[in-house]
Amino acid sequence: EQKILNYIKSNPRVTYEILAEEFSVSTSTIKRNIAKLTKSGFLERKGGKRYGYWEVVDFVE
Repeated sequence: EQKILNYIKSNPRVTYEILAEEFSVSTSTIKRNIAKLTKSGFLERKGGKRYGYWEVVDFVE
């Protein structure tokens, strides 16, 4: 999951398909991991499905 966050941080407009190919897993696995990261508050989706992008949330303590 940390690898996914790092990849998204450098490529916020990445698609599920590209992530799946990059990490050699299925798109279902990527969707499940992203859902978990979103629910945990580490990742947010900005905009819509087509023109939106992912934003990694940095927590500052």
